[in-house]
Amino acid sequence: MKKKTDEEIIEQFKTFPNDKYSLMLSTVNSDKTPHTSYSPFVQNEGSYYICISSMLPHFDNINKSKKAHVMIIEDEATASHIYARKRLYFNVTCELEVEEETIFKLFDGRYKDQLSFLKTMKDFKIIKLIPKVKSLILGFGAAYQMDTNGNLMQKNIGHK
Repeated sequence: MKKKTDEEIIEQFKTFPNDKYSLMLSTVNSDKTPHTSYSPFVQNEGSYYICISSMLPHFDNINKSKKAHVMIIEDEATASHIYARKRLYFNVTCELEVEEETIFKLFDGRYKDQLSFLKTMKDFKIIKLIPKVKSLILGFGAAYQMDTNGNLMQKNIGHK
């Protein structure tokens, strides 16, 4: 893999999620038992938004802990190597979004009519996911970290 410039890496952080339509979401309950699920998402002003049912375990976990871990990953069918799937992952702080109409418009813009039914389902709530330090893996020996201000923290984390 050709060595990337800082600008190219920063651009990859910004654009990587653009052609991915779901994210993996990991939470823990009060007993520290992990739970992983996935959700369609939209982005707005540096945060990610998901719409999930308040009747399911991950909502309760988020509501209590206000924390989760997110991974957005390349489809294995298009990956050059199964161990080197490109992926973006980060811890998040979670907040219940009260301005739902604005976010539902973003969902409509991205997913068209596929998710519009969620607006009428009273148990579905929008959660704002505020990223902390992000990690981006672009292949073997191509792992990068970015702080919350968009600055690269570490480049080309090597293997032993």
